[in-house]
Amino acid sequence: MKYVLSMLLALTSAFLMVAPSVMAAEESVPAAAPVAAAAASVVVEKPVEQGQAVELAEAAEVQQLEQYGITWKFAAPVKAGRFVTGDWWVVGPVTVESVTPAPADDQHGSVVNPPAGGKQGYDKRIAGYDASLRAEFPLELKAGQSLVSTASVEKVGQKTPDTVRGQYARGPLRTAVVLTVLEEVPAKDAFRPAYVGQWRESFRVSQLRLDALPKVKAPEGVGLPNVAELERMMERIWLDHMRQWVNRMMHPLENMPDYGREITNITSNTSLLLTLDDPEGKFDTLRLRFVQLGIDYYGAVQSNDNLWQANGGHNSGRKIPILVAGLLLGHEGMMNVKAVFQEDQQTYVGEGWRGQKVLWVIDNSEARKHEHLPPEKWAGPPFVRDNDGWKSEGYRALNGPTWVAQALAARLMGLKDNWNHQPYFDYVDRWIAEAPHGRIKKDTLEPSSYDPFPSKFVKAMWETYRDKADEIGAASGKK
Repeated sequence: MKYVLSMLLALTSAFLMVAPSVMAAEESVPAAAPVAAAAASVVVEKPVEQGQAVELAEAAEVQQLEQYGITWKFAAPVKAGRFVTGDWWVVGPVTVESVTPAPADDQHGSVVNPPAGGKQGYDKRIAGYDASLRAEFPLELKAGQSLVSTASVEKVGQKTPDTVRGQYARGPLRTAVVLTVLEEVPAKDAFRPAYVGQWRESFRVSQLRLDALPKVKAPEGVGLPNVAELERMMERIWLDHMRQWVNRMMHPLENMPDYGREITNITSNTSLLLTLDDPEGKFDTLRLRFVQLGIDYYGAVQSNDNLWQANGGHNSGRKIPILVAGLLLGHEGMMNVKAVFQEDQQTYVGEGWRGQKVLWVIDNSEARKHEHLPPEKWAGPPFVRDNDGWKSEGYRALNGPTWVAQALAARLMGLKDNWNHQPYFDYVDRWIAEAPHGRIKKDTLEPSSYDPFPSKFVKAMWETYRDKADEIGAASGKK
């Protein structure tokens, strides 16, 4: 990726670790104000290698910043740098003169401190559009504010060469980036503060309590999930702060998948990977990006705690990043997060038609419960049209495999009690135990089998560690 900036070096010690630019020098933006005589205007290209955190000098004087094809131009030179996960910070107050691509036709929107909930100002083709949220330029920003800028595609359904795997292109955003305004230059190992709402607590890599992880041995003879791909999936910000299923319309093509199943596979697999012993540091970048995701999700629920309601396969996978970030940062609020999460609304204690003691429901309404009824009553009244028990069974099968890894990871990390919803863990155990006969054929009403695991890795981890997971988690919690 190219990160193009026009730099004014007021001090010889202010620098970025960069590669030579391939762009023409005349494309640099001239200074808007006089600087020291030694200053020079240059254009540079900053590549970010997969698995490599960017180290910065304390600050660099810049008048333009670019990330993933979105450019901010400032009215005067500002101090700028990168957080450990790669996003830009500037020392405020600053005036953003313009952003490219320029906002037009209610697309390419920028929003300051975007609120979580039912409204967004990025693109009119996304549900909940509110033009009053859109930033207008020139824009004055002060410390404590975050500017989220987006780039739209011309037609919904288009994909770009950088579209992530698992994107069904249901929304109009190509990408999104965030510019964070700080009061002063941050520590070199600073995480980016959350970008949603008003919560702006700061954290550093040096705070991470790596000894809190269980460091279990990876099962032999089975490959691990693709770490580089997981890193790429969390390289850019996840724009994920709208309520209910319309949230997927806001998920940028190049930043994240749009559907909850794929999102949950990412967060679930990552959480389980982070339970493994990693003496060579192969998961360092993945861990940093996962913690950043947890910080962002916690910021979202500080703005609105009723986002990820139960609805089919849309809204799982948001709780485990918050809990893991809280564990590693020693943050009580994250470790005991209070908010609505799909996994908790979809699992409850009840009496099933086969004697099950913990049941699953497609959403949080009484009308959609079906597992207390025998299969011959899964269609027709009290269900309405095709929103019946058979449809719910399809979504139960869709969610099941994605939940296994994160449930095991929470146990291994000693976070089961922090999750604070025992029916979820009991249901995952049931999902595994019923695999030989747990599905019902609609045409014959006969039982059938299913594969409860999403991958050989998750299966091997479950078979190796489930029986002793709580004991391992308890020991980890005492470190």
